[in-house]
Amino acid sequence: MSKNPYFKDYSGEQNATEDLTIETIQVMGREMVYVPRTTVSRDILLGDDNTTKFENGFPLEMYIQSVDGFEGEGDILSQYGLQIKDKIELIVSKRRFEEEIKLLTGISRPLEGDLIYFPLSKTLFEINFVEHENPFYQLGKLYTYRLSCEV
Repeated sequence: MSKNPYFKDYSGEQNATEDLTIETIQVMGREMVYVPRTTVSRDILLGDDNTTKFENGFPLEMYIQSVDGFEGEGDILSQYGLQIKDKIELIVSKRRFEEEIKLLTGISRPLEGDLIYFPLSKTLFEINFVEHENPFYQLGKLYTYRLSCEV
């Protein structure tokens, strides 16, 4: 027997952990605006979006993982002009995302290419990568998304 037969159901602990995670994000996080991307015309051959629209924004609380400020290479003056390469990592609750955004738009998770507006610094970030398995299955369930974003 590889598993203890007395510990079969973690649903009570999972719900408590998820509630505490959401409460922590709401207390320690910031209100951001999630702006989903809408594809207008898609190039079928290359699979690329020729034209996209950003029509609606949805307020949602997110925790800023990088507390020392924006990460990345900072502002660089190159031969092509000023390049701003600020990065940020945000944590968002899966359940809160479903409650606030999935019900209104049908989007089941944050997608790469969508935008996040950070009102405190008046900065618009693009989501580059969505990590959905970090932390890895605490009590057998995933509670958060980690968004890697860049200006």
